[in-house]
Amino acid sequence: MFRGPFAKSISSILIGLILVAICAAGSPQTNTALGSRSEADIEALVNQLRLHPWAGPQNITNPTHWLLNFTEPMQKILEVGAPTQKVLLRYTGDAEIRDQGIILLGGVGDEHSIEPIINAMGDKEGIKSNPAAGKVNLAANLALTNITAAEVIWHRGGGISVDRCPDDPKSCWSDWWRQNKDHFQIDVTVNRNYSNYPNYGIYKRRNEH
Repeated sequence: MFRGPFAKSISSILIGLILVAICAAGSPQTNTALGSRSEADIEALVNQLRLHPWAGPQNITNPTHWLLNFTEPMQKILEVGAPTQKVLLRYTGDAEIRDQGIILLGGVGDEHSIEPIINAMGDKEGIKSNPAAGKVNLAANLALTNITAAEVIWHRGGGISVDRCPDDPKSCWSDWWRQNKDHFQIDVTVNRNYSNYPNYGIYKRRNEH
C-alpha cells in the first residue's frame, strides 16, 4: 500500500483521469447540440415536418400581431439557425411542406432565400385554382417582409394591416426584387415585428451587431 508523498501523487493522477473520463463522456452531447447539427441531422428535422401538420400563421389583433404557431420540429429548425437555410431551400418545390419551409426561411434565411421564396409562390391564376397557394403566399409574405424589411405587402413593423397587393403578391415581390437585387443588403438594425422570429437569424445577428 502506497504512503506519503507518493500516495498523494497517485491520488492526484487518479482524480485527473476521472475528470478526463467525465469530460469525454459529455463530449458527444456537446457535438450533437442544436447549433452544430450535421446536414444529415437537418435533413431529418426537415422531414419531420411531414409528420406535424402546421396550422399556419394567425393575425390575432388589430394593430397587427402575428402568431406563427410553430410546431416542435419547426422550432428545432429555427434553433439550429442559419445552417438550415441550405437544406430548406431544397424543399421550396415540395408541395407537402413548402409553406413550412418558406416560413422557416423567413427566420433563418438571408438574401439567398429571397428569389427562391418568390419563385415558390402561387401566381394570380394559381391562387384561383389551388387553395393551398394562399397559405404558401401568406407564409412567403411574412418571410420576405421579415428578411427584407420591405413594405411590399404591409408595414414591416406591424401596425394596422393593409394588404397592398392582395390579388397577386408574387408579381409585386418579383417587381421589387428586380429593382433591388443588385444592391440589396439585409439591414439588421431595422425593426421587424413578427412574433416567434426574434432570437433567430436576423435577430441574432442584430444582437451581435
